[in-house]
Amino acid sequence: MRPKVSVYITCHNYGAYVVQAIQSVYDQIFSDWELLIIDDGSTDDSREKIESATVEKHDRVRLFFNDRPRGLPFCANLAISEAHGEYLIRLDADDWFDESALLTMSGFLEKNTDKALVYPNYTYVDANGFHLGVENRKKIGTEAKVLDLPAHGACTMVRKRVLKAIGGYSTQYNAQDGHEMWLNVIDRYEVANVTTPLFYYRQHASSLTKDNSKVLTARQKIKRGARKKENKGVGIKVVGVIPAKNTYKETPNICLEPIAGRPLIDYTLDAALGSELLDEVLVATDDDAVMDHCRSHESLIVYRRPMSLSQSHVKQLEVISDAVEYLEEDEKIFPDAIVLLNVHCPLKLPSDIDEAVDTLVLYGVDSVVSIYEDQELHFRHGHRGIEPLNESALNQVYLERESLFVDNGAIKAIWRDIVSGPNLFGRTYGHVAMPMERSIIYRDSYTKWLLEERLNYLKTVGATPSTVTDDGPK
Repeated sequence: MRPKVSVYITCHNYGAYVVQAIQSVYDQIFSDWELLIIDDGSTDDSREKIESATVEKHDRVRLFFNDRPRGLPFCANLAISEAHGEYLIRLDADDWFDESALLTMSGFLEKNTDKALVYPNYTYVDANGFHLGVENRKKIGTEAKVLDLPAHGACTMVRKRVLKAIGGYSTQYNAQDGHEMWLNVIDRYEVANVTTPLFYYRQHASSLTKDNSKVLTARQKIKRGARKKENKGVGIKVVGVIPAKNTYKETPNICLEPIAGRPLIDYTLDAALGSELLDEVLVATDDDAVMDHCRSHESLIVYRRPMSLSQSHVKQLEVISDAVEYLEEDEKIFPDAIVLLNVHCPLKLPSDIDEAVDTLVLYGVDSVVSIYEDQELHFRHGHRGIEPLNESALNQVYLERESLFVDNGAIKAIWRDIVSGPNLFGRTYGHVAMPMERSIIYRDSYTKWLLEERLNYLKTVGATPSTVTDDGPK
């Protein structure tokens, strides 16, 4: 008889944990399930542990052993093709279910036939299973209007027909499979979450999500692929605008100041000209020397902005409005979206710029800002004196709900109509996450030294900011 739920466990060298994951499926209150276990070319004792743990339940369990590591997307697609259940859910071999997980989520999908998937809150545990804290995801529809925080790749229950309709998982991405599936699903279907913690998410040294650079690079590629796949944003005209004020009293000639042997502005010019999605690039400056320097790039539009816009009290929105007015009235270029690029942040990549445009289109937000995640403990004044903003950080636990982000100033992407509004952001915001080491802003002699250290390091490995990814040099 066809089971209601198909659970699949993926395992690669998690022999130390996989038995607990398997047992948590056996312990479910809900009994209408089958279990597929896919060992992805493990070289430890995973196979022996799996075979030993499944002897008694083998009529409800099917085992698959890849002869070599094939990656999570391959394993997920194998599960989709082999599963008999109406609903499909992945359990990573180092995590485990709460006993009511399948009952709660399958019951939700049974009652809410308009929802394609459902995901729960979860409990963080350490390598030894010690409880660290509970992740309470924001409730879709009330707390979360912009769906830019995907469901967890594991322990999300999805209708199998939906996974087949979107074409399963792409094997070109080596991380963030849940992000790719999420983008494909929310474009066509409604999704939901339940506020009960229903699985235990283990944090340990070899967790994939600990590799931040790999995660960020994968997200960029996934967004790029999603836009191409859905053919979204076709025909929009995107203009990069580089405000290049060069008349600061404290740092005269800053745009042309040598940083690691090159003028500071050149790093931003490289990123802008290397972008796949910027149709035009405008440099708006108040300085003749900067104009002459930029005119050596034939593809740039160079504009001398009024000196009145270089006063300290002038808001960025006024500078951008002036630049857009010049584009439309003098150059007859009518952008649909504008990407602001900060000269003082030279470590941005062309891929960061493209991700900002992709995010603007994919999520339908008014604006996108580049940020980095700050996991330090922060305080503010309260009834007890100073009180932590991210209380979990007191115990060195980093909950998604308490995450704090810093605008690194590198990139802002906005729709043209926002420029005519009261502020530079509109009402809904998307984000592009950059690692902290690429979020350095030139402010003083110390940050200049940091930038030069980073840029000189890139030189030693044969790379420049525009030819490096978060995985390392190309």
